[in-house]
Amino acid sequence: MKVQRFFTVILTVCLLCFSVLQAQAEGMKVGTISIQQVIDGSKAGQEARKVLEAKEQELKPKFQDEQEALKAQAKEIEKKSSVWSEEVRLNKEREYQKKMREYQLKVEDAQYEMKQLEKKVLDPIFKELQSAITDVGKRMELQMIFEKSKSGGLLYADDSLDISQPVISEMDARMVADAATK
Repeated sequence: MKVQRFFTVILTVCLLCFSVLQAQAEGMKVGTISIQQVIDGSKAGQEARKVLEAKEQELKPKFQDEQEALKAQAKEIEKKSSVWSEEVRLNKEREYQKKMREYQLKVEDAQYEMKQLEKKVLDPIFKELQSAITDVGKRMELQMIFEKSKSGGLLYADDSLDISQPVISEMDARMVADAATK
């Protein structure tokens, strides 16, 4: 008898808690945003992409010629190594390894340069983006905003919750205002 009452009380408490949580959840306004979509869709993000792509296009030709030369040298070593003396083969391989290390250092330097430029170009955008998301969330009276991304942990959200487009509009308006004040 006591066990039955205990389970009845527990069940009642659980149902009551569930009802309270459901009522709170129904009153809560939530939004989702795709940061990548906002960056890609905003004028500031598009300008940043142009700057980054221009730098990449500037760096690419420098490496293509050297990469082709290294491939040709590797093929030559592969084809002729059986004909060369041991000393000639070792010298050619050392020369190839040295050029390969120099090439890899240049590639690493270029990658570092690109990362620095990306940081320089995108950091102000991310700062403005955070502010725009906050303002749009307040204007829409949202209590929470979740990021929609594969790594964000959000498994599903209805498209009606997406505030990416209003945030893009807010970002574009802010960037125009910032440009006007400069």
